[in-house]
Amino acid sequence: MLFDMNKNILAISLFSVFSSVALFSQESTSVNDVDLLTESINISTNSLENSALTQEQINKLDETTRILLADYQSTSKEYESLKLYNDQVQKIINSQLDEIENILFQIDELDKTNQKIVPLMIKMINGLEDFINLDVPFLMSERMDRLANLRTTMDRGDISTSEKFRLITEAYKTELEYGRTIEAYRDTIKIDGIDTSADFLRVGRIALTYLTTDGSKGGYFDLNERQFLKSSGSIRRATEDGLKIAAKQAPPALIQIPIYKD
Repeated sequence: MLFDMNKNILAISLFSVFSSVALFSQESTSVNDVDLLTESINISTNSLENSALTQEQINKLDETTRILLADYQSTSKEYESLKLYNDQVQKIINSQLDEIENILFQIDELDKTNQKIVPLMIKMINGLEDFINLDVPFLMSERMDRLANLRTTMDRGDISTSEKFRLITEAYKTELEYGRTIEAYRDTIKIDGIDTSADFLRVGRIALTYLTTDGSKGGYFDLNERQFLKSSGSIRRATEDGLKIAAKQAPPALIQIPIYKD
């Protein structure tokens, strides 16, 4: 629109110039009239130049505005994206804070639980040791090693309380299992002050007999006297049969079980 206005101004200016020239030719104007005409032409020219300059400035402002608008739209989209991301991160942080609070609560409760259960576990280990010492003396090395491991475990900070308790209950289950099984194993026993290799037969917790590996000697644990006594010939034969049954080298059969001295 501004350009059309400039065209109109130019047309009017030119019309004025030509009119002035024609008037000058017809009426033979004076020198002052010529100067006036020249001044009028200069004013018209300056006006056209100023109009062109103004249009250029407007074009520059329009381009700047367009660039700023594009930057604003891009920034606005980036802001929305970052806001969504930050909102999601905040939710994760809030969830982690809740989890930390829950863990701290559990630790506090665990400390209170440990104050009660740790002494109980120590009593259980002591009770298990007393039971083994009063029990029939089978697999003593294995059973005492298990007890020593339990005591060592209780002193370790890298093992949880629940795991310690599980190991103690497993030891109790193992001892319980001995009472309802039959087993043959090899160990050493002092005979006349000499460590002698022998095959032992355990029948639950009620009988423990042995035969030396050469078969020359045998004995059984007397529950009343709490010591090993020499076996008679019949008990040695029963022990030999029982060892074969325990080793699954013979079918189950009735055997004579020595419990205490007649």
